[in-house]
Amino acid sequence: MSAHPSQPGATVASAPCPPPWQRPLDGASAWRRDDIGASHWRVDVPDRCLRELDALVDLLRAHPIPTEMLDPTDYPLDAARALMHEVRTTLDEGVGFAVVDRLPVERWGEQASKQVYWLLSSLIERPVAQSFDAKMLYDVRDTGKTIDTRVRGDLTRQELSWHTDYGFNHPPPYIGLLVLAVAPTGGVSSVASMHTAHDVLRQRHPELLERLYRPFHWNRQGEHPEGDPITHAYPIFSERDGEVRGRFIKWLLYRGYELVGEPFDALGRQALETMFAVMSEPEHHVSFVLEPGQLEYLRNDRVAHCRTEYEDDPRPDAPKRHLVRIFLRDAGRRSYMG
Repeated sequence: MSAHPSQPGATVASAPCPPPWQRPLDGASAWRRDDIGASHWRVDVPDRCLRELDALVDLLRAHPIPTEMLDPTDYPLDAARALMHEVRTTLDEGVGFAVVDRLPVERWGEQASKQVYWLLSSLIERPVAQSFDAKMLYDVRDTGKTIDTRVRGDLTRQELSWHTDYGFNHPPPYIGLLVLAVAPTGGVSSVASMHTAHDVLRQRHPELLERLYRPFHWNRQGEHPEGDPITHAYPIFSERDGEVRGRFIKWLLYRGYELVGEPFDALGRQALETMFAVMSEPEHHVSFVLEPGQLEYLRNDRVAHCRTEYEDDPRPDAPKRHLVRIFLRDAGRRSYMG
C-alpha cells in the first residue's frame, strides 16, 4: 500500500512548471510609460564625483596611458564607484536603462572624456570588442552611407527602428553611449521594455509569443571570419538561469532569410511585426533627447531602443552628431566573437 501524502515519507508530485511563454513577467523590468518617470532612469552625477573625475583627468594628462589599458583599480574612484553602482542597480533591478547626467565634455575635450567614460563603464563590466576589426570604442556618427547588408545603421543618419545590439552573435548584456555632440534636428531616442512586450504578447497573442522562442535566420552583416556562415539562427526570446532574455532587430531577420534562400514563415513574420507594433505603442516606450555630456546605459537583453533620423548642421565647421558606444560583457573572450 502506498503512503498517504500526509504520512511520513510520502512524496507529493509538484505541478510541472509551464514554459516561459505561458508565464507572466512582472517586476520593475516590465514597465509601461505611465509607470515610470525620469527619476527611475536618470542618475545625476554628484558634485563630489565631478571633483573626483576632474582630478582624474588631471592625473591622466600628467601620466598618459592608452585608453584601452586603463583599469579602474589603478585610480582612487570611490565616488565614481558609488555612482556606477547606482547605474548597475538601475539596469539589473530597475527599468533596465539609465541616463547619467552629466559630464563636462566640452571642458575636458574628446580624449579625456572618452577615458573617463571607459573607466566608468569598466565599473559595470569589462569592455569588449564591438566590431570584427576589434574596435573597443565605436564612434556612432553619419559617414554618408546608407544601411545595407554590410553597412551598420550606426554609421548613417537614417532612422534606427527597434533593436538590440549585436543580436546576431554573442550580444553584450550591457551597452553604453557617451554623447559628445548632437544634431540640431532629429536623433530622438526611445526605449521599450522587451519584458513588457513579452507579457502583452502572452495576453494578446500567445501563439505568436511561442513562435518568438524558436529560431530565426539573422544576417551577420559580414562581421565574421572568412568562410564562416553568413547567418546565425537565434530566437527572439530565450530563458537562461531562470531569466527571460531578448534580442531584436527585424530587418536583419528579413535579410537573413533572403541570404539563406528560405521563405520567411508567415507565423514568424507576424510574430516579429506584432512585437514591433507593441513596442511602438505610446504606452509601451519612453522617448527623450540625449544631450552632450550625458551617458546612456542599456540592459541589452531586457530593453530595445530606437532613434529617429537626424540632420547635422551643414556648415563645414559646425560640430556633427557624435556618440561613442561601448560593449560591456564579463562572459567569454574580449574578442568580437566572444
